[in-house]
Amino acid sequence: MPYRIIVLLTSIILTAIVVAVGGYMYWQVDKRFEIWLAGDTARLHHVYIAQNEVLVQHLQALAYSLAADHEIQRLIDEGGMAWHAAGGHDGMKARQARQALRTLAQRRWEGLSAHYGVETLHFLLPGNVSFLRMHAPEFFGDVLSARRPMLADTARDFNPRSGFVIGTMQAGLRGVVEIMRDQPGGGVRNVGLLEIGFDMKNHLNKLSEQLGIDIALLLDPRRVAAIRPKRRPGLAGPRDKQSAILAATHPEAEEWLSAGLNLQTGTRVPQSRLLSWRGSTFQVVTFALDDYLSQTDPARDPAGTVLIWRDATTQAAQRERAHTAVIHGTLSGYAILQILVFVLLSASRREWERQLKENTKTIEKLLRRNALLLDTAADGICGVDRDGRINFINRAALDIYNCRAEDVTGKDAHALFPFLCPDGDANSGESSPLRQTLDDGEARMIEERIMRGDGSFFPAEITIRPIREHGRKDGAVVVFHDISEQYERQEALLRLATTDPLTGASNRRHFLDQLDAEMARQRRHGGSTALLMADLDYFKRVNDHYGHAAGDAALCHFVRIARQTVRRSDIIGRLGGEEFAILLPGDDIAGASELAERLRHAVEINPVKIGNVRVPVTVSIGISRLQDDDRNAETPLHRADEALYAAKNAGRNRSEIYNPAWREEPRQTAKKGSEA
Repeated sequence: MPYRIIVLLTSIILTAIVVAVGGYMYWQVDKRFEIWLAGDTARLHHVYIAQNEVLVQHLQALAYSLAADHEIQRLIDEGGMAWHAAGGHDGMKARQARQALRTLAQRRWEGLSAHYGVETLHFLLPGNVSFLRMHAPEFFGDVLSARRPMLADTARDFNPRSGFVIGTMQAGLRGVVEIMRDQPGGGVRNVGLLEIGFDMKNHLNKLSEQLGIDIALLLDPRRVAAIRPKRRPGLAGPRDKQSAILAATHPEAEEWLSAGLNLQTGTRVPQSRLLSWRGSTFQVVTFALDDYLSQTDPARDPAGTVLIWRDATTQAAQRERAHTAVIHGTLSGYAILQILVFVLLSASRREWERQLKENTKTIEKLLRRNALLLDTAADGICGVDRDGRINFINRAALDIYNCRAEDVTGKDAHALFPFLCPDGDANSGESSPLRQTLDDGEARMIEERIMRGDGSFFPAEITIRPIREHGRKDGAVVVFHDISEQYERQEALLRLATTDPLTGASNRRHFLDQLDAEMARQRRHGGSTALLMADLDYFKRVNDHYGHAAGDAALCHFVRIARQTVRRSDIIGRLGGEEFAILLPGDDIAGASELAERLRHAVEINPVKIGNVRVPVTVSIGISRLQDDDRNAETPLHRADEALYAAKNAGRNRSEIYNPAWREEPRQTAKKGSEA
C-alpha cells in the first residue's frame, strides 16, 4: 500500500477515534447530569412519601386522642339517640347535644388548628350521618356513605383508615377512627366516627422550607367536578385548564397551567424533566397523587399529581460549560495528534512497519486466546486489556448484558458493566475490583450485584484473574457466576430463624439478641431505653370458648395494633404463648408509660373480629427500663415481668411501672397460664 494512502487512512482513523472519544466524553457529561437528575428525583420522591407517612401517623394519633375523650363519647351517643328518636331529623335534644359538643371541642379545635394545622374536625353518627363539622358547623344531617368511601369502609368494620380524600367541601389528608363508649354492663359500643384532616398548604410550606424546593398538588378535573362549580376555598386553577391546584408554595405552578403546560402524570413512578421558564431552568419532578380510592384499588386512576420543582439554572449552565470544554478539548487534541502522527510517520516509517508486524503477531495470539476462553463453561467471561477495555467476551456474558460483541469490544468495561457497592451505588472506576486487579496484579473472588441489560440486578460470584505476558501485566479475565438461588435460600433461612411464623413479630431468640445489642449500645453511648412486657388477659377463655383459631387471630390482632401504635424503630417480640415484649430505644419511663396506655386502650376499643362475632380482648402491660448494670437480657425482662404481674394482680387491663421497692417485700403474683 502506498505510503500516502497509509497516511491518509491514519488521519481518517485518528479523526474517527477523536470524534468517538469526544462523543463519548460529551455523552458522559450528559450521563452524569442524568444520574444526578435521577438521584435527586428519587430523593425528593422518597422524602415526600416519608413525610406523608409521618403526617398520617400524627393524624391517627390526634384522632385517637379525641375519640378517647369520655365526654365526647357521651355527647355523640346522646346526639345519636336523639337524632334517631326524631326519625332521622334534627330535634331539640339533638341540637342541644350538638351545641354542647361544639362548646366542648371548641378549645381543642382551635389548638389543633393553631399548633398542628388541622383544618377538618368532623363528628358523625352511626349510619355516616354528619352530626358536627367544627370547620363548618352550619352543615350537618347529610348522609355521607355514598360520597365518602373511606367513611363507609370505617363504619363497616370499624378499622381506622387514612388517606387523601376529595370531599364536597374540602380536599386533603384525612384520618377516620371509630368512637366507642363503655357500656354499664361491660363491653363497648360504637357510637359514631371521628374524622380529622390537615391543612395541606401548611404541610407543603414546611417541606418547602426544609428542602429548599417548591411543591404543588394538582387535582384531576374529573375527580373534582363535584366541588369545582362552588369554587371551594383552597382550590385554585382556571376552569378550562387541565388541572386544579389544591395547594402550592409558589405561584409558578399557576403560571405554568395558565400557559397551557401539561403537568399531570398518569404514572406512580416519579418523572423528572427540565423546564425553561422566563430565563431560568427548573427541575420539575412529577408523580401520582393517590387518594383513598386509588390507594385501595390501584387499578383506579390517581386523584392528580404531586409537582415538585426547584431552580436548576446553575446545574444546566455547568452542563453547557462542560459540553463546551469537551468540544474545545477534542478539537485541540485532534490538532496536536494530527501533527504528531504526521511527524512520527515521516520520521519512523521503518520502525512503524516493524512494530506493525509485531502487533500483528500479538493480535493473532490474542485472538487464539479469546477463542479458547469463549469455548469454556457457560458462565459469563470477559477479557480486558491493561487499560480496562474489553477485548473479548463470550456468548453467556453477551446474553447477560443483552448486547452484541461489536457494540462492546474496545469499550471501558467498568463504564459498561459497573460493579455495585453494598449501598447500591456504582463503584468509582478507581475503587472497582477490576481496576484494583489491573493495578496490583492480584486475583480476586468477590460477591457483588451486577446489572443486566434490561436494568435488573442479580447477585454474582465474580472471579477476576490477571493476565501476564513475559512477567508483565497484560489485562485480566472476569468470570461471572449467577448465585441468585443461593441468596434466596439464605434469605428464607434468615426469615425462619428470626420471625414468629404466626404473628410476624420477632421470635424469642431474635428479640433477645436485639435486647442484648441495645444493652451493649446503651452501655457505650448512654441514653434511655424502655421495655414493655404485655400479656393478653384471659387468653385461655378465648381459646376455650371460640377455639384455637380464634386465639391465633387474637394474637395476630394484638401485633397489628401494636405495630400501628409503636414507632418503626421499636421492636415487637413474641416470647411465648400470649406473652409479648416491646423494646423502645430512646424512650424513658414517662414516654413508655404513655405508649403503653395508648396500646392498652387501642386493644380495648378494637375487639377481635372472628367471622361475624366481635370478641373483646384486653391486655396487661408491665413497664421497665434498661439499666447500666444489666449484664444479660433476663434481668430487664424479669423487672418488666414483675410489673406485668402487678398489673394482673391490680385487676388486669392496665399498665404498671416496675417499682424497685418490690424487691424488699413479698408480693402475690398472678399465675402464668390459662387465666393470665
